[in-house]
Amino acid sequence: MCRLVTIFILIGLTVIVFANDRLYKSMERIDCYPERESPFSNFSKEACLIRNCLFDDNALQNEIQCYLRSNYGYILESDVQQTDNGIRLRLRRNQAVASMFPTPIDNVMLDVQYYTNDILRFKLYDADNQRYEVPIPLTSSPGRASLPQYEFIYSSNSSRDNIFSFRIQRRIIGTILFDTSPGGLVLNNQFLQIVTRLQSPHIYGFGENNHDTLKHNVDEHKTWGIFARDQGTNWDTNANHYGSHPFYLVMEQIPHSAQVPSGNMHGVLLLNSNAMDYSFSSMPSLTMRTIGGILDFFVFLGPKPEQVIQQYTWLVGRSILPPYWSLGFQLARWNYSNLTHMQNVVKRNRDAGIPLDVQYADIDYMNEKKLFTIDPINYRGLKEYFAQLNTEGIRTIITLDPGSIDDQIYYAPTIEGIQEDVFIKWNDGQTPVKGSCWPGDVFFPDFFTNQAQVWWSRWISDFQRVSLSFDGLCIDMNEPALFDTNNEIPWNSMQTGSNYTLKCPNNGWDDPPYRTKAVFRYDINLNRAGRLSDHTMCMSIRQGDIDLKTNQSKYLHYDVHSLYGWSQTKPTLDIMRTITGKRSLVLPRSTFVGSGQWSGHWLGDNEATWHEMKRSLIGMIEFNWFGIPFNGADICGFDKTPSEEMCIRWMQVGAFYPYSRNHNIWKTPDQDPASWSSTAVSIMVSVLRIRYTLLPYYYTLFYKAHTQGLTVIRPLFHEYPTDKTTLDLYLQFLIGSHLMIAPVTDHGARQVQVYIPSLYWYNFYTGVRIASEQKFISMDAPLNTIPILLRGGAILPTQGYANNTKYSRENPFGLIIVLDSNGNAEGDLFYDDGESIDTIGSKTYFYATYKCSMNDRQLFINIIENNYAHMANLTLNSLMIYGLDRIPAAINVDGNELRPIIQRRQQIIEIRELQLTMHENHLITWQYLDIPVVEPREIIITDPKYRIDCYPDFDEYKLFCTIDRSPNQTVLTITNQLCAARGCTWDSNTTTNIPSCYIPIEKGGYNLTKPPNQLSDAITIYTLSRLSTKPIQVRSLISAELIYKYSLTNRVMETRMNDFSMFGGDINDLQVQVSLSGSDKIRMIIRDAHAQRYEVPIPIIWKPSAPLTSSLSKIKFEITKTPYGQVGFQVQRTNTQLILFDTSFFANGFIYDDKFIQIITTIPSRNIYGFGENTHLNFRHILTGSFRYSMFARDQPPGGGNENLYGAHPFYMVIEPDGQAFGVFILNSNAQDYKFDEFDNDQAMLTYRTVGGILDIFFFAGPRPEDVIRQYQTVIGKPYIPPYWALGFQLSRYGYNTLDNMKAAMMRTLNASIPLDVMYGDIDYFRKRLDFTWDPVNFDGLPEYVDWLHGQGMKFITILDPAIDSEEANYSVYTEGQKADIWIKWPQDRNLQFNETGNRNMLGYVWPDGKTVFPNFFYPSAHTWWKSQIIDYHTKLKFDGLWIDMNEPANFDTNKEKPWNWNRPEPWNLHCPVDHEPLEKPPYKTASCGDYLSDKTLCMIGEQVDGQGKIYHHYDVHSLYGWSEIIATLPAARATENKRSIIISRSTFPTSGSFSGHWLGDNTADWSHLKHNIIGILEFNLFGIPYIGADICGYFRNTTEQLCQRWMQLGAFNPFFRNHNGFNYIDQDPGRFSTEVVTSNRHAVELRYTLNPYLYTLFHRVHISGGTVVRSMAHEFPSIAECWALDEQFLWGSSLLIAPVIYENHIHKSIYLPTTERWFDYYTGQEQTTLANISVSAPYDFIPLLLRGGIIIPHQQSAMNTVASRKKPMYLIIALNKEQRASGDLFWDDGESIDTYENLIYNYFIFNFNSQQLKLEPWTYNYPQMGDDVKLDEIKIYGMNKQPTTVIWNGQNLIASKWTFNATKNVLHMKMLALNMAKIHRFAFI
Repeated sequence: MCRLVTIFILIGLTVIVFANDRLYKSMERIDCYPERESPFSNFSKEACLIRNCLFDDNALQNEIQCYLRSNYGYILESDVQQTDNGIRLRLRRNQAVASMFPTPIDNVMLDVQYYTNDILRFKLYDADNQRYEVPIPLTSSPGRASLPQYEFIYSSNSSRDNIFSFRIQRRIIGTILFDTSPGGLVLNNQFLQIVTRLQSPHIYGFGENNHDTLKHNVDEHKTWGIFARDQGTNWDTNANHYGSHPFYLVMEQIPHSAQVPSGNMHGVLLLNSNAMDYSFSSMPSLTMRTIGGILDFFVFLGPKPEQVIQQYTWLVGRSILPPYWSLGFQLARWNYSNLTHMQNVVKRNRDAGIPLDVQYADIDYMNEKKLFTIDPINYRGLKEYFAQLNTEGIRTIITLDPGSIDDQIYYAPTIEGIQEDVFIKWNDGQTPVKGSCWPGDVFFPDFFTNQAQVWWSRWISDFQRVSLSFDGLCIDMNEPALFDTNNEIPWNSMQTGSNYTLKCPNNGWDDPPYRTKAVFRYDINLNRAGRLSDHTMCMSIRQGDIDLKTNQSKYLHYDVHSLYGWSQTKPTLDIMRTITGKRSLVLPRSTFVGSGQWSGHWLGDNEATWHEMKRSLIGMIEFNWFGIPFNGADICGFDKTPSEEMCIRWMQVGAFYPYSRNHNIWKTPDQDPASWSSTAVSIMVSVLRIRYTLLPYYYTLFYKAHTQGLTVIRPLFHEYPTDKTTLDLYLQFLIGSHLMIAPVTDHGARQVQVYIPSLYWYNFYTGVRIASEQKFISMDAPLNTIPILLRGGAILPTQGYANNTKYSRENPFGLIIVLDSNGNAEGDLFYDDGESIDTIGSKTYFYATYKCSMNDRQLFINIIENNYAHMANLTLNSLMIYGLDRIPAAINVDGNELRPIIQRRQQIIEIRELQLTMHENHLITWQYLDIPVVEPREIIITDPKYRIDCYPDFDEYKLFCTIDRSPNQTVLTITNQLCAARGCTWDSNTTTNIPSCYIPIEKGGYNLTKPPNQLSDAITIYTLSRLSTKPIQVRSLISAELIYKYSLTNRVMETRMNDFSMFGGDINDLQVQVSLSGSDKIRMIIRDAHAQRYEVPIPIIWKPSAPLTSSLSKIKFEITKTPYGQVGFQVQRTNTQLILFDTSFFANGFIYDDKFIQIITTIPSRNIYGFGENTHLNFRHILTGSFRYSMFARDQPPGGGNENLYGAHPFYMVIEPDGQAFGVFILNSNAQDYKFDEFDNDQAMLTYRTVGGILDIFFFAGPRPEDVIRQYQTVIGKPYIPPYWALGFQLSRYGYNTLDNMKAAMMRTLNASIPLDVMYGDIDYFRKRLDFTWDPVNFDGLPEYVDWLHGQGMKFITILDPAIDSEEANYSVYTEGQKADIWIKWPQDRNLQFNETGNRNMLGYVWPDGKTVFPNFFYPSAHTWWKSQIIDYHTKLKFDGLWIDMNEPANFDTNKEKPWNWNRPEPWNLHCPVDHEPLEKPPYKTASCGDYLSDKTLCMIGEQVDGQGKIYHHYDVHSLYGWSEIIATLPAARATENKRSIIISRSTFPTSGSFSGHWLGDNTADWSHLKHNIIGILEFNLFGIPYIGADICGYFRNTTEQLCQRWMQLGAFNPFFRNHNGFNYIDQDPGRFSTEVVTSNRHAVELRYTLNPYLYTLFHRVHISGGTVVRSMAHEFPSIAECWALDEQFLWGSSLLIAPVIYENHIHKSIYLPTTERWFDYYTGQEQTTLANISVSAPYDFIPLLLRGGIIIPHQQSAMNTVASRKKPMYLIIALNKEQRASGDLFWDDGESIDTYENLIYNYFIFNFNSQQLKLEPWTYNYPQMGDDVKLDEIKIYGMNKQPTTVIWNGQNLIASKWTFNATKNVLHMKMLALNMAKIHRFAFI
């Protein structure tokens, strides 16, 4: 038996090895039939064997079936031979293998030339016969390299017949750059192939092709052709186009990493002009094939990307310095049709304000499209018009094609050309080759001959001199292009009248053995096999001067076809420079290696599509690599008609093309900028203004390209070569190294996802610093905006805008200074006359450098070259500084103080009117004031809505909560006299919501009276004094009512100029203490400088400590002042300089009165979340027509208005425009209110008021929303981890009334197989609603029932109210409390109930029959009493958790005649002294509901002692009552059985979440409350109470079946999952509905139970690290603007998206899915391919769930309760992200013990999927009991991009029956695994 098993294992291993070997060998196969995709390739097994190759009958679909033998290649024949600067090797073809194609080259020389230290050249050529080599000029090698950075290593492979291979590697680090070890070296007469293993898959370049991505995808195994062809970029995909650039770049990767770039790059040029193609494999490898010439390679070592291009252009020729005017906007179209139309177009654009520098004439200006002619009818007067344009600063460019019409009688250019032997001839040497083109039958000049160049130059010169002046030439159709070669008739025969086409003979040149992808790519569109000569000339014709040896022309067109445009370019530029005497410009369509030294290039005939717009960005970057940086695409598309939106967007991106031209085809509407709507025109003008302003920067970049070989446009990875994310980014690009453009290239998009690779990038428009680093952010891009960013560290020269460069060059210069992290920036400016030839060689130019240092507070302007005389007439007039957070107070230039205009333009400091001479050195310095002065914004002064209300107590009364407000409440009318009495300004002509009495801007506020006192590195003290004086009449008056009555006596109330006081209790002197806690938290406490005031006594955590260095601070605090001396408080983000909190603009509204404190701040965003507890209609605050909300604990059901609810949480969070976030916590427990409003420039403002205490404000820097919450929780405490059973379903109601009814509800649930964990007892089970009792009649047997629940695995939670009946006989709960004297008291001297009680206990009335007293939980004795009662009760009734209700504290109908439920005939109630006590009726009540603060609660004068000598007024601590009860309750609950337990409290305050959960109160069975539910759980996660939920199905009113069904679905994703409703309403337990709904409810609950392990892990995570369990989309995707307002979908953690239906009768759900992520249907694993705004089906029994790629979520099978479910098998769902990665974790303990994490009694598992491998690891395993019960049984993997053939588990094959793969959904499902979770498990997917 053992032997059999062993054999089986060995067989299995053999299969594995064989499978892996097959995969390995398949990957390394070299294709022997690359043209097999062609329908005319005749591919078959026989054809393969004829090529002497191997054929695999069993090849898979994507495998190479016909492939070379591994010993195909060459053998080293002799020892190495040393040469002057390299080596020579002689190779001989391995004769053991027959050749693929005819005429193999048997003897090959390999020359290796150490060209320079950074360039290696190697050539493989025929040792016996001379072959064609590319005749372009190259920079010669300076001689043998002295310190080469490379090594050339060769070897022979004995296992493959000693086949020769070589590699090139970096000398020091050994990185292999070129490696031919895969084999496949083939040299035949017409087929040359070389294969190199790529160092990484990050390969770029090759062209000219219409690539759809910047980085090649080697896994696509795609082949591309290179061969010059008249092929529009829009005509097809995977095509070759006009030019030939066989140059590629590879970004090298760190060895053995996940393709992480090392930062080193190399480039490779194959100098070959024959038709060729290139292919990639996943090895990765590159195969290059060409059908002629030799293999002549140059390897450029870099190592930095820019250095590669510098080395390349040094070799092939540096790019031109274009004339300055060519950087201006250019206008063209084919077929203006006549001069009048051209003139009208030019005029309308100039009239519309479109700047214009160049006007074009395309071939329609010609007479019948003939060269050197002008249409005498349609273009009569063109010469004069062009001359006129020239005088106005507009240059002209005309199109010339090379084809000369076959008119040998009348057409002089052709006649002379034949006479002078100019044209390309057939091989007879006599007959010109004729083809078809625009004018008809044409001949083509042979520019390889001197006579053709002379003829061409003469005709251009004569035409320019006699017929038409022009400044540059566009040379088109020079591939060369012929129409329909080899076809019967040309497509334009009807226009020309000629049916002639060129038909090429059949021969080995026109029909070579291998045609390359450049030809067979098009076979599929033909009815025949494509030929090399299609679209062009015959390959067999010859060109060039006569070779005296052969007596034939030197070159075959077969060899030099792709050089035709190259050969035409230099002669064209030479003659243009000769006849104009200026630099001129030539724009060829066809280019080759080195063309850039003479020309620019446009990207050809594109199409008006968004796709083509994207492609243009790739082409623009690639041609910068190819050494032709002056390039661009036809803006708005050449072919077809763009929409207005598309043309706007294309004009925006085209404004940043180096070559910026709008051009389109005949027979389409005009698309010039002025042809569109006025809105479009204004947008286009604005972006062109930016371009023109930046032209000096562009020109300087071209100077560097011309002299140093740098790129002008570059991808991000050039500057960030080690950042993997940048490697395929092209929809954003860099101009130089410091200007980033992120255009909109999608229809309808109004935002773009922009990758921010590093810190210190700034928004070009606003100056806001983008705080993100190495992440994508969402940037707003409305139709009138193209996102532009500036990189810190740069100084960009600018020049004032004008309508063309002739005039802009006379305008003043400016500098854009963009500071880096050290406050430094550098830049330079090159300038000359813009058109003279070789100003650099003659040194007739200007060059200056600029260096700015914030530490030195100076800008140094250093003139290096000053030989452009006109510079003396120009000035530097402005500086725009990004990253400077303070406005300079004084500017000094060269020691002299200037008075420039200095202003802040958003986050940009602008300094204007400098008037500095450009031709001189300057030193500019500046100084700051110690306290920056903040000028008020004009809008604050002019717009009355920003007035600060001087009478908020009456003006804003209508904004207060109207609930329980008496109809006869006095509302006084504000008069001029009342307003003047407060020292304020009166305006009777106001509209609604505009204060008629307001605080003057010069009054109010405080000033700084002493220098700051630095107590330590972390603490600073500021002393403030009040600026205004109190009006005499106000000083003795305590209420506005008295002022009103006083004014009625007609006494004249005179106020002094500086008098101002709203309520007369202003505190004159304040102390401001600012402390830091690390780099991300600041605390500002503002106290009375002379008297102690109440401060909130909760146990917050604050440890002042300075950051290690100031540069690490994420936020900073600063005191400012207004021009009137009022101080403001500013908190600023350091990395963007964005001001997060700023009271400066409303410093006059800073009031610090004894009972009225007000502070008003601006907020830099309108994305504001938090503050509560209130019912907000949206999660993001509504700012337009916003409510004023109060925060003051109140027994108030959420109704959807601005009522204040049960708790107080003065914390809000803001998401900034760039996606960073910050938080603000105002630690105050008095009655307070807040109002958010809109402010200027998409900002907001907050008016905050409180009626007591101090201002104690915490600032949290984030920058991620989750960081903000974690930082907040370091202050208030991290959340409580509930027991595992508390995550189960919980059932409750008020009004079971009997135990039988309670049991019946439970049984309906269980009988429906709906899991259930917790039953509740509400006050109806009490005897007479008395705490710690049960009704002995209606709930007889309750203790036994609870015991039974425990036996079934369920729990019981009881309610407790704090109000204790003081009149119930023999009620020990009261009597023991009375003995301990623990109740809230009346003040000694204000006891309104003493006559009734004889003691100081404050009596109220709530649920019990008797009058109630209220424990004072601040008093330690109350804790002892409360704990004793709880423990004693537990001995009788074994409850598991406590539900503490009514703890605001609630008292019924305070101050009214009697409580609503009063049970006696004589009225009685708690009445507070509201008319005589300032605490009962403060001058400002806040927006809280009711007439008085004591409404529905206790009197504000009530006293609560802490047992340590402090006496608190209920006025101050009212909102802390619930918190104080929580603190007393949790230790008592835990003491019952020494278990974790759970507390659910209705009233909460910051820090409550560390001890309890919360439910959202007495909601209503109404559809609107489903949304309130979502908003509530999101807000309480911000507040640090993630154990949160709503009463499912609604508390008030009767629910409906559909409503309850949907709410059960939503409720399953409330962390606190409880169905609860109110008295006398119908039952709504989930089992009481129809069969369909009960089934739906069961599925919802079971779904919850399967996810509980994930939820429990989330609670563990926040318990130890802080954060949220439930979060909004904005929280997780803060940089995506579409997410900011989303509040009808939410997340568990970061990756489980819940999208409940919350509207009646809806069966579809609208969802937003961020496009940056992968998303999967949670249930099926189907990837969601449509992203952004989608609609999904959501039938009534279904809740949509989606998984974000990148997550591993642990699950467990459901059971009837958590005791049972915790023994069930686990399973994982893995959703892979775009990088095929995912991770997750699982926390597991016994679920109920206290502090299991702290005591290390838990298990913690880490799951990781990466590189097709999955690892499951028990990181900590200290709870072994888990292993006895729980196995991991299933794993589902969503989004695998490849179907595995084998699954390896712990080194062995996982048997096939245990896994399946759904190829439709790309889901792998492994089952029946039964994995022991105590062990590590590894899976590999092959």
